Amino acid sequence: MVYTLDEIRRRVQPVAEKYHLKAVYVFGSYARGDAREDSDVDLLVDLAGAELSGFFAIGGLYNDLEAALQKEIDLITAESLEQPSNKMSDKLFRDIVNQERREIYAVA
Repeated sequence: MVYTLDEIRRRVQPVAEKYHLKAVYVFGSYARGDAREDSDVDLLVDLAGAELSGFFAIGGLYNDLEAALQKEIDLITAESLEQPSNKMSDKLFRDIVNQERREIYAVA
């Protein structure tokens, strides 16, 4: 199944609220509008103020998002994306994510 952004938003919102995420963005093929049946869902999450402590809590978030979407996901955090790096590949990746990302959840 290929989801619309609204469908992704509807499925992700309860998980984002459960973990008190500040914001969730879609990037990649779904954000560009060229997702296919076999596309995963690329998500960028802002954990500022989130109730997550440690690797297992982030693993729980990952599992809950994947279950909600019933698709494989790639999950990155805004905090990791903002880490300074001298590697050109990191800078290019950050630029692409920031250019493509579409907000699907944000705390009001």
